[in-house]
Amino acid sequence: MIALDISLLNQKSPYYVVQDADGDLLFETDFGVKYGISFELNEGMMNYPAYVFGILNKNGQPSPNDRKLRDTILAIIEEFFRANGGVLLYICATGDGMQKYRFHLFLRWFNTYEHRDLYEIRTLEDVMDDNTPNYGAIIVEKTHPDLELILARFDDLAAFLKKPIE
Repeated sequence: MIALDISLLNQKSPYYVVQDADGDLLFETDFGVKYGISFELNEGMMNYPAYVFGILNKNGQPSPNDRKLRDTILAIIEEFFRANGGVLLYICATGDGMQKYRFHLFLRWFNTYEHRDLYEIRTLEDVMDDNTPNYGAIIVEKTHPDLELILARFDDLAAFLKKPIE
């Protein structure tokens, strides 16, 4: 991944963002909630290079409805696409049963983004064989040269994940 321009990011982000030695982005909200944002390359999930976008509440504190948090996350996504022009996968962690809430909050944030019309977003909401609800999305710039191929591969992945385990 091409490194994000942290100084440019901080011109748009309401929360001050720093980068740690592992490349994760870190910031703290006005409510004392500490977040880590990661981008991990995954070339196998769709047979196409994509970055899995992760949002981690690092200190486990409850996070109130915070517009500045939304604006910071969107500024990070915008900077990712400015620097990389790639493919983002957002997959909600299932460990605490809150994935549906996080997923719908993320979609609400993204759908209110002022530059939303520049991106194609597809979602996956399904309960797999182990009765665990899974939620995910793919975000691609509409100008991406492989847009149709990427969306077709995501659709294939979604169909595969919906098949019963034999």
